[in-house]
Amino acid sequence: MVAIVVISGLGLLGFAAVITGLAEPLIDSVREIAAGIEWPQWLATTPSDTTPPAISNVEVLDIALTSAIITWETDEPAASQVMICDPNGIFTWTETDPTLATSHSVRLSDLKPNTAYHYTVISLDAAENEGTGEGDFTTSAQADTTPPVISGVAVSDAGESSATISWATDELATSQVEYGTTDAYGSTTPLGEELVTSHSVTLAGLEPDTTYHFIVKSKDAAGNEVTSEAPQTFATLSALPADLEEGTKVGMRAPDFTLQTIDGESITLSDFRGKVVILNFWASNRQCSREMPYIQQVYDKWPREELAILAINHKEMEKDVQKFIDEKQLTLPVLLDPTGEVADDKYHISLKPTTFFIDAQGIIREKREMPFNSLQQIESVLESL
Repeated sequence: MVAIVVISGLGLLGFAAVITGLAEPLIDSVREIAAGIEWPQWLATTPSDTTPPAISNVEVLDIALTSAIITWETDEPAASQVMICDPNGIFTWTETDPTLATSHSVRLSDLKPNTAYHYTVISLDAAENEGTGEGDFTTSAQADTTPPVISGVAVSDAGESSATISWATDELATSQVEYGTTDAYGSTTPLGEELVTSHSVTLAGLEPDTTYHFIVKSKDAAGNEVTSEAPQTFATLSALPADLEEGTKVGMRAPDFTLQTIDGESITLSDFRGKVVILNFWASNRQCSREMPYIQQVYDKWPREELAILAINHKEMEKDVQKFIDEKQLTLPVLLDPTGEVADDKYHISLKPTTFFIDAQGIIREKREMPFNSLQQIESVLESL
């Protein structure tokens, strides 16, 4: 009863003091009196707050090159702060916003473009209990304003009515060619929308024996476009006379065929129109064994866009062909003719080796039914074509 009376009395004194303007001295006196009271154990007291704020709905908004905004909510009023960590492990903290709120928003600045950050949001309630939440975000990349760089523009497989244009870019980009019989062009290939660095576009429907002008164009993912600097030209092949006879004599059109390489690739002779072709028929005999290294040297030395070499094995088992290839360390294309369909029926081969030199129009220009004895012998024929 004494404690209750004292409390009541102190309460009345406090009320009276407020009325009379004597609040501060009386409050100090009340505090001194209260500090000296021994309170009974049965008297209930308010427990201290030890529960941290619960954080939810964390979002990263307005991500830009060097800034972002992080928002979140808490289940009780609390302060706001964010810690971020960059890929190098460097931590930085924003200034604490001491305003106790349940909806929080902190703006991050001075970030690096195209950089991944880990963040921790921090909220302290009035009792200084700390709640946290974590996540990751990546700032925007700097705008790409640099067009691709074009290099290695080349023409290959120029035939009577088609040609292939190839080039490279230093970044992923589209593929397109403008072309025509003058430097005003007039024709454009469909846009190759696949983003690549190695580009190849085939022009079709061309006129035989005609010079064409062309430029190549590429556009990167950001829309930056580049055009090859100087127009280039190529010429299609003359059309073969309709009455040109097919056969195996010099001056005749070489018979077309399709065979499989020992690696399983399908090869067709007419696909090499626009290039000189060495067509060599061979078997695993002494003469071919002596000659083949010189043919391999030509294959290693001469540009692929100018010369094709097809070495056709005649009627031998695949395992024996592979053994020969391994012994001679051949990398040139070796074709298999297991039934003699090409060697016997189309080219009427009686001696091995037999070699045909076929020009870019598919016409036989030289035939040799004995082995070559040097690289120079083969090159002298090529240089005469």
